[in-house]
This record gives sequence, C-alpha cells and structure tokens, in this order.
Amino acid sequence: MTLAEKILARASGLPAVRPGEIVYPEADLATIHDLYVVEADRDLLSLGVEKPWDPARVLVCFDHDVIPQSVAVANRARAIREIVRRWGVTRFFEAGRGQGHVFPMEIGLVRPGMCVLAYDPHVTNYGALGCLGLALAFEFPAVLATGSHWFRVPRTLRIELGGRLAPGVTIRDAAAVIIREVGPDGADYRVFEFAGPALDHLSVDARVKLCNLPVEVGAKSAIVEADGRVEEWMRERGIGPFEPAASDPGAAFERILRFDLSAVEPVVALPPTPDNVVPLREALGLPVQAAYVGSCAADQYEDMAEAAAVLRGRRVAPGVRMIITPGSQEVLDRCIRDGLMAVFAAAGALVGPPGCGPCAIGRGGPLADEETCIATVTRNDVGRMGSRKARIYLASGATVAASAVTGRITDPREFVG
Repeated sequence: MTLAEKILARASGLPAVRPGEIVYPEADLATIHDLYVVEADRDLLSLGVEKPWDPARVLVCFDHDVIPQSVAVANRARAIREIVRRWGVTRFFEAGRGQGHVFPMEIGLVRPGMCVLAYDPHVTNYGALGCLGLALAFEFPAVLATGSHWFRVPRTLRIELGGRLAPGVTIRDAAAVIIREVGPDGADYRVFEFAGPALDHLSVDARVKLCNLPVEVGAKSAIVEADGRVEEWMRERGIGPFEPAASDPGAAFERILRFDLSAVEPVVALPPTPDNVVPLREALGLPVQAAYVGSCAADQYEDMAEAAAVLRGRRVAPGVRMIITPGSQEVLDRCIRDGLMAVFAAAGALVGPPGCGPCAIGRGGPLADEETCIATVTRNDVGRMGSRKARIYLASGATVAASAVTGRITDPREFVG
C-alpha cells in the first residue's frame, strides 16, 4: 500500500485498502474553524445530536475572524464560545493562537500517521508531518455526529524531487510549478505523495508549501513521509516519538513524476486560478497597490524570513500597503526574538495577528475596486480578497516583498541571492 492507503486502512479498521474502495475512516482528530461552528451546531441539533461523538477529539479555533469587524461578528464569536462549552470541547483555541492548519502541528495535536477530518480543505498542510488530512466541507456535521464519513480510497501520485533550489528561488515557486504541470485532470481526487533526495534538505516549513497547493487543482490530499527532519522538528518542540510509516516498495502509484528543483525559476500565478502559473518575467513591471505575506500557504517562519531578507534596510514603496500575518504565536515569538518584527516595522509593513489574515475574503485588509495585489495566499479567484473588481497575483514571500519595495511586480533576485 501507499502511505495514504496505510493510514486509511488503519483508521478504517481494515487490513488493507485499494483505490476505488469505499471506506469509513474514524477521525483521530476533527477540526473546524470559526466560520462554520454555528451552522454545524444547527445541523447537529436538527438531527437530534447535542454534542460531538467524542469531544476530546474535536478541535475548534478562531483563525478567520480573529478581530471582529462588526457587532454581528462579535455576537457570532460569543455564540461559538457558548456552543463549544455545550459540546464539551477542551481543544478550543481563542483568537491569536494562530492558523488552524499550522499551530496544531507545533503543539503536537497533529502527528505522523494520523487521519484528520476537517471542514477546511487546507487541512492538507498536515501532510508535512506525514499525517493524512481530508476535508469534507458541508458533510462535516456527519463527522461531528459519528466520528466518520465515507470516502473513496484515492489513487496516489508520487512526486519525486531532486536537485536544490537556486538562490532567490523558493519552494513556493516549485510547488506552483508542480500543480501547473500536473493540472486539474491529473490531480482530481488524488493524493500527492512527495518523495525524492531533495527532501533531505527541505524543512517542515517547506513541506507545508508542497502539501498546501495541490488541493487548489482538485487533489484530495498531500503527504510526505515523516523522516529524520520531521523527528528533529518534533523533538525541538518537546513532542514525543512516533511510529514511522512509509509506502511499501511495491506500492501501486498511479504515476511517478520527477521534478528537478535546480531548474525552477521564480513564477507567478495570474488571476483567476492558482494553476495559471507563468514565469515571473512575464509579469514584471505590473504596478501593485497591495502586497500580502501570510495565509496557510505561506505563514511559517521561513516565509517571514524570506520577506525580511528583501525588506531589510528598505522601505515599502509609496502607494503600496503591505500586510504580514505570522501563522501562529510560535512563529510570531520567533520573529520577535530574531528581529524580524523590527525589520517589518522599519520597512513600513503592517503586521496582523496570527491567523488567516486578508486571505479569508479580505478580512483585515480587503482590496478595493481595480486594485492589484501580489500575495502568498492560497487562491486568486474573483473576490477572494475583497472586491470582485480587484486582481490577485500569487507568488512567493520573497517576490511579494520585492514587489512591495518597488511598487511593481519584481524579481526578488534583484535583492537577494
């Protein structure tokens, strides 16, 4: 079996599974964020269910509406807190703790080999630790009620990575190239399993980027085998040992694709889809009014450091507003210790509280009509960050920072590398 199949088999209580079979995995953890708790509770009550099947295995967090922007949103937050108390959920995290696809890994609630069922599709981030994250959206109340839901066992694509990224080129560039090459037809309901010698020098932060983007072209999930780098990352945070798991040598992958990281150059995704990826040189010079570094696709420490390397000793251009949101309290604390916050402040960038930031429909900084934004967010569809008349270009944190400094889309290799 592949790694994903092994996790599904274990969670479903089966000795083995094969692609196409229908299984009912039980969630080791079920996660839901503040935008859906009220609706989920309403659905449960309509079914006569007053609380989740196992409150100890439910995680609720505030990461979208971190700072209420209206009385209505504040009242909704109060209602969520009351629901969480009634549900008996102890793994409840208030606003400011961080992005729900980031901090649960940092505090050991997400571990290698787990099967996590979630409301939000970017639960695939957990694949960076060798955890299988699967999203259900509006079927999620069934998970809260029973702990499970049916899935068709997905086929797995093996993505083998070799080489090393050139200076000024980031793993976000490589991840964008990969989803462009695989495309929606090749990705639909598949699991991306990343492997290859390049993983030896790719951190957990980098692996999060790899696992985040495939869902944007229809992948069911993404995963990386938990290796020595993951073990070290967990040990640094006081998280105990884990049982290693990997795909069997004879596992039946649908396809094996190979990518040479040394051949990757900076890229940008043109609106309106994340896989509309072209070399950055094709968009150079386009004026921007907004720049954003953050979202679950790029809010770890390495993303902050990429942006700071460009911004150090420079200022955001007049007429450009730049917003940066760390992914978690841990990321924010490290940025403070390492002086990155001082760099951002000196450059004139605004730093928001840990969470989703403007990626979530423009919360905390929506785009106006006819504005152009370059951002590290997950998606660039119409209206994603505010006005439906705005345009969003997706790029790495380094490219976003370089563009904020010049006021136009700029190759970060002009400043670093």
